[in-house]
Amino acid sequence: MSNNEIVIWQNNTLPELPRKVKKIEEMVTYGIQLQEKDKRQIISAFNNEAYEMVSTYTWTKAITSLKNQLSMMGISFIAEMLDRPDINEHSNLQQAISDFEAIRLAEELGVISGTSAFRLKQAMETVIHFNQTDLEEDSENEMTEDEAKTIVRSCIQGILGYSKIEAAIDFKNFRSELEERTLNDDNQYIIKLIQSPYFFHRTVIRILLSIIKTSSGAQLENALANSNTIIPLIWNSLKHPEKWHIGRTYSELFTDGQTKAASGVKKVLLKVKGFDFVPEDLRSSSFIKIANEVLTAHYGMNNFYNEPKPISTLYSMGSVIPIPAFPVCMTAALCVKLGNFYGISIAAQGPANEILKSTTEDRWIYFFKECVQTNDKLLYKLTQSSPLERWINLFSNILIDKIIPEIQEKDVINLLRFTKEKNRAIVSKLASQMYRKIGYTNK
Repeated sequence: MSNNEIVIWQNNTLPELPRKVKKIEEMVTYGIQLQEKDKRQIISAFNNEAYEMVSTYTWTKAITSLKNQLSMMGISFIAEMLDRPDINEHSNLQQAISDFEAIRLAEELGVISGTSAFRLKQAMETVIHFNQTDLEEDSENEMTEDEAKTIVRSCIQGILGYSKIEAAIDFKNFRSELEERTLNDDNQYIIKLIQSPYFFHRTVIRILLSIIKTSSGAQLENALANSNTIIPLIWNSLKHPEKWHIGRTYSELFTDGQTKAASGVKKVLLKVKGFDFVPEDLRSSSFIKIANEVLTAHYGMNNFYNEPKPISTLYSMGSVIPIPAFPVCMTAALCVKLGNFYGISIAAQGPANEILKSTTEDRWIYFFKECVQTNDKLLYKLTQSSPLERWINLFSNILIDKIIPEIQEKDVINLLRFTKEKNRAIVSKLASQMYRKIGYTNK
């Protein structure tokens, strides 16, 4: 491959399941990962109108396969990519990460296409909704044939239609480049990196930090040298969550006695004047752990029942959230508050409301200035009618008027302005555009 042809990131393109294939018997023939007994069970359940059963069965098969494929990359790597310090080599990945996290990570790594990720997220929310234990049994709350077909199609087309799902070849080549040799700032990979979507900047940082934490010898030296080249080039464009991640990594390496690795990351921080982002203690890790438990519950099965316990724990940890943990804690509280397309966890609203109510004006300014623009979870929710409606009614006009003068990003200013005007259509459109700008697909 010549330098002019180098592409460091691209989504896999799955073979399109023909639109004319509408019968379930035909559809399952494209499921390469499905065994013959699986296909028979799916067809039988579907023909017996057990739509919730067939959808849950197919979804479980698909997401289990996806998580298994991701685990091949190494648990420590997955933990670093998701910024989950609570995950270690003893963690069961199937239980440790939510289905949403698995889909999001697969999209970021180019394992599945953006369109497949979008469809899978919609399928996930539908399956979760119809698996609520407290859902009233009536005709309105029964899954329809079309909904079941859409879920089966999404699972086959996005995951089960491949004998093996693997990261895009260009991504793997780039990761090898980071480990195996030192890159100069005029290297074509580096030039392409700067031009890539924001979530790839985030991905590359987490790859580098993962290599630094787990490697030694030449691999460690190359990763440190490449960090010293790459991070300064993109530092000014990084939002605070990513900067705190780098600072927290330095703190952990120093505490763990990994002298060489810590020294290398220290050089990077000195180069970008980034020591303001090194936490003074590891208290933030406790908040991050619980916030991630909230998000796991929120994106998991029976989420309305499971959300109250972790969000209550998060609230009870104290009203002053450490800044390094603030982005994920606010995201967790807002996810609970906004709910999903199908509704909210009523029992979880109390503690979520208290967390949001205790958030000071300066913290809200920080959130909108540094966290909203690249917050894929929040932006995705604002493209859905029910969460959007709750967002519209969340902020007072007085608070919005105080925040706007402090913001420089035009997209965020407009998001706030039209939120104040309660213009749902434009807020949804803006959120959709911002979501695509950081590299995701929502259609």
